[in-house]
Amino acid sequence: MEVIQPSIRKTGAAIVESDNRWLGSWFASQTYYDARFAIDTFDNQTIRMIVHPHSAGSTIRLKLSNLYGSEQVLFGSVNVALSIKDGHTVPGSNRHVTIDGKATIIIPAGQEIYTDPVDLNVSGAVDVAISIYVPKPTKTSTWHFSPPQSTYIADGDHASDSSADFFKQKTHSCYWISGMEVLSQEWDSRVIVALGDSITEGSTSTSNANHRWPDFFYDRLVQEWSDRGISVLNSGIVGNQILKSGPDVGLPVAGEHVLSRLDRDVFSHPGITDMIFFEGINDIGSGDATADQIVAGMTEVAIVAKRKGVRIYIGTLTPFGKAEYYSEEKERVRREVNQWIRTQHVFDGMLDFDKALANPEAPNELLPAYDFGDHLHLSDEGYKALADSIPLSLFEG
Repeated sequence: MEVIQPSIRKTGAAIVESDNRWLGSWFASQTYYDARFAIDTFDNQTIRMIVHPHSAGSTIRLKLSNLYGSEQVLFGSVNVALSIKDGHTVPGSNRHVTIDGKATIIIPAGQEIYTDPVDLNVSGAVDVAISIYVPKPTKTSTWHFSPPQSTYIADGDHASDSSADFFKQKTHSCYWISGMEVLSQEWDSRVIVALGDSITEGSTSTSNANHRWPDFFYDRLVQEWSDRGISVLNSGIVGNQILKSGPDVGLPVAGEHVLSRLDRDVFSHPGITDMIFFEGINDIGSGDATADQIVAGMTEVAIVAKRKGVRIYIGTLTPFGKAEYYSEEKERVRREVNQWIRTQHVFDGMLDFDKALANPEAPNELLPAYDFGDHLHLSDEGYKALADSIPLSLFEG
């Protein structure tokens, strides 16, 4: 079994030609298990998870993760198929997924692995269902808490069923899947990683609609350059901070802090060219960080990105007036951080998300149409406005 490597490899199931290369097409950052929110154990059950790939291709591979597990995980079968709706898949599109030619898949504790290549046509116009059959009692270890996307659960092995009739239970989390890549001959490609918290995750966008801001931004990019291989990988985690990890603030689902997860969640993606960095509001709201501390963390992220040869753009922190953790002191910190972002020369560019979403009559608050209702997170209109504010000219070359 081969531990994950961001490179092309030969497998028992297929040979990948050297003039092709893998490109990131979909991603979900992995976090710690949290008993308050997760299903604790799966036993003789199938989990069907729906993902929205960006880069198009006819050959894919999955990235499976047991990053936080203390013992190996065994899957009796893994299948992929084109998704229709409500857990149903396109008849005839089902494909069995293997590792080194074997249908039974084992992920060692603490590791992430690639599957063998799978022949399946995908694009940003379709969703893909990934169905995992867990044959024996298996504790949840590694997952992604809150994508705005339904996950379907059935008793027994229904991984290859196109019908969702047996999938009686529904949740919204992803278990043990962290990525999908496509094999491409595109060398004029653009893989952009959006690194952020719940606003980048799109956790309050309409479920099953692909209305996260990275999805809206991807739609704009492909409308402008339909002949290029483009993807915007979503590396958002609910509650995530630049400086503190989730367990440090009593919220394990908030994952590792940004400075800890950079290599895995950003720079490991094959074909990465750019990064949009949009974090810091949780450092203010629940981390009680000072402006100087946040600026120092942001600066370190920029330095690492440039060392890796990745262009990096930073977004100003959006308003949160009237939110649960708002205070005048925390608003002062947000404004100090934003002032630094607007005047710094550390990043390759600045994206003024604050200006795009603020209420002109109350600049410390979101425009009402963009407010999900908690005065911190965004409505679908807000996510689209954020995406629309990003200049496409930054990504021409």
